[in-house]
Amino acid sequence: MAETLYLRLPANDSPASWLLVDVLGNRIGRVQQGTLTDAAAQAHGRRLCVIVPGARISLFHVAIPTRNQQKVLQAVPFALEDRLAEDVELMHFALGARDEQGYRVAALKRTDITHWLEQLASADLEPDQLVPDMLALPVQNETLTAALDRGHILARFPDGSGFSAEESLAPLLAERFLAQVRATMTCDKAVIHAADPEAAASLMSAFGALELDVQTASLNDDSLLPLFAATLHQKPAINLLQGEFGRRKGMSEHWQRWRVAIVLLAVFCVAGIVQQGVAYFELRHQAAQLDAQVLEEFHKALPDVHRVVDPRAQMQQRLSQLSGGNDSNGPLAMLMSLGTALQANSTVQLTGFSYHSGTLQVQVQADQIQALDNLKNALQEDGHFNVNLDSVNSNSGQASGRLTLTGNSP
Repeated sequence: MAETLYLRLPANDSPASWLLVDVLGNRIGRVQQGTLTDAAAQAHGRRLCVIVPGARISLFHVAIPTRNQQKVLQAVPFALEDRLAEDVELMHFALGARDEQGYRVAALKRTDITHWLEQLASADLEPDQLVPDMLALPVQNETLTAALDRGHILARFPDGSGFSAEESLAPLLAERFLAQVRATMTCDKAVIHAADPEAAASLMSAFGALELDVQTASLNDDSLLPLFAATLHQKPAINLLQGEFGRRKGMSEHWQRWRVAIVLLAVFCVAGIVQQGVAYFELRHQAAQLDAQVLEEFHKALPDVHRVVDPRAQMQQRLSQLSGGNDSNGPLAMLMSLGTALQANSTVQLTGFSYHSGTLQVQVQADQIQALDNLKNALQEDGHFNVNLDSVNSNSGQASGRLTLTGNSP
């Protein structure tokens, strides 16, 4: 998160003021004043939160059941139509956070927010947030928070509502708001922030008449900006830049949001490729080992053959020669039946074989003697051979034996 420049837009021809705050909320320097162009030099490369005059902004609470923000914004004008003096088509609405009863909504004329944005754009300022000044005051339990500001009163109540009005209207508005707040919660204290506590005497008297225990608090640098910055750093307020006035995010901002996911995806892709590569080389190594075993067994069976091209074909050719053709009782038929039976009994391993005078002797081993017996039964079910299992022994958890296959007499 970058440093933040809190800029207060003046309500009249008075100068703008701004305060720079670091990522932890600590002030960098003092409150400065000047033109918006002067502020733009400080805003480069930093988040910009602009605090606008709240006197022309009304706050409402609407009970809309859906949580879809787009649908809520579509429903708000109809919900507030009877509570606004202006035509809702001329108004701009911004949503706050949802609570148990609904949403806090800020309503103002489109022309007002357009004017503020044009002012900022003329100084090459593009705000990330546009916040009403009364919503930059802190919300405190059971306490009305107020601030004296150049003949205006800013007020914030414990339910999050508030107003910005001329000093003469403040007592009446405070009484009306308090009646609404006290219907659901306690509010019996007030804190008035003022550069000169004596200037707050009339307001203290008015708040005292509303059965409020009133205290005063002095302002740092005789400015409300440090208080605003501390409040907004801890808890963001309603941002008026919503809907048609929402900030269009550039590619750099999209990258900031998605860069962690993109980096993780890239890491997973690279890891997957590496894993596939390792598996490929392992399979190649296993295939090479199997080829070596096939050659070893081939040379054991046919030691007189030195040129090996296709071990299986060469073995079949030699067996055919030995059996005198494709005799169904010959060695080739026996080996084919044996291969089929071994596939069906995968726990049995072939350790050696020999063929002589119409008899095939096969050395086999398995984890259990029962597996050898199952292999014998599978060969017998074939029906072409006589099968005997002998020389069976078991040692160190391994059972071995010898199968003898002879052809059935025609």
